[in-house]
Amino acid sequence: MEPIVLFSIQFTFFLAAYAVAAWWYVEPRLARLPRELALVPLVWVHAFRMVGGTILAPGSVDAAVPSEFRTMIGFGDMTTAVLALVALIALRLRWRYAIGLVWLFLIVGLLDTVNAIIQSMRFSVFTHGLGFNWVIVTAYVPALLVSSVLIFIHLRRRSSTA
Repeated sequence: MEPIVLFSIQFTFFLAAYAVAAWWYVEPRLARLPRELALVPLVWVHAFRMVGGTILAPGSVDAAVPSEFRTMIGFGDMTTAVLALVALIALRLRWRYAIGLVWLFLIVGLLDTVNAIIQSMRFSVFTHGLGFNWVIVTAYVPALLVSSVLIFIHLRRRSSTA
């Protein structure tokens, strides 16, 4: 089976599974919470995006994966993880600009994700050995996308309880 076909099957399955779980279980519970509280578990999903920096470790992917790609992806994910953690701290401490920081993290994270998709096609990375990064891309990125959609939905809500 071609790697891109396997990737497409796995990515689509995980995306569908996370979306159904979010629709059936996560969103109904978060909808009852004030916006600031509902955002916290959704942002936590992105705080672990630091794992994307694994691609920078020597030997983590095939040496044929261009260093330009590895650097772009690794540092993009780690930057997003740091922004997510800052947003979480701001939400926890009820900083005045907490919601603005969540917006900043969400926008940077979505731009990084779109860029990663474009660059993975540009560099044909699925034709190379990705090691553990294959799991990150097929199993974790769909969770990031679903939580990003939920974050966007909750950011559009008023700050009072729904």
